[in-house]
Amino acid sequence: MINGDVKEFVDRIYSCQDTIFVFQGIKYWFQGYTIPNKGVHMEVFQYQPPCEEYVWEYDGKTIAECQDAFLKAPIFGGKTFWNTETEIE
Repeated sequence: MINGDVKEFVDRIYSCQDTIFVFQGIKYWFQGYTIPNKGVHMEVFQYQPPCEEYVWEYDGKTIAECQDAFLKAPIFGGKTFWNTETEIE
């Protein structure tokens, strides 16, 4: 992770904190929240340049399930977070 700590980033995902990050010069915004009696929703959208569609979104029963889905999703140029974390800032 460029200019950051990968463990801290993954912890932010787990705690559903709004997080802005950059991958290949594009800014993204991650956010997550719990839905009472329904579960957890997490999403990533392109922040700059703006894009109207979500890059990724997931509804799960637990935060851990959603975090795992985020880490495994091929949303970074067709690759997963762990395959590209050294390119993310």
